[in-house]
Amino acid sequence: MRVDVPGMQKEDFNTSIEENILYLNGETRYARESHDSTCHVMECPYASFQRSIPLPRNVDVDSAQASYRKGVLNIRLPKLVSDNSKSIRLS
Repeated sequence: MRVDVPGMQKEDFNTSIEENILYLNGETRYARESHDSTCHVMECPYASFQRSIPLPRNVDVDSAQASYRKGVLNIRLPKLVSDNSKSIRLS
């Protein structure tokens, strides 16, 4: 899974998996100051987001991994290997 979230830091994210649902949330804080000869301006916009993404039941949540690089959050959710598979012979 890939989520584009430019301008955020990896500390701004929270991810969790509960009952086959992937929860993503985060908050960005951006502060900018500018000075010129007549005025001083300081902006501090805040933005937050939340997502709940249903997962298929065959995901191995114990092996899930997440990384963040250059504005992209990558989440790897490997499939579970099922021992219940069975080959059926065709006649």
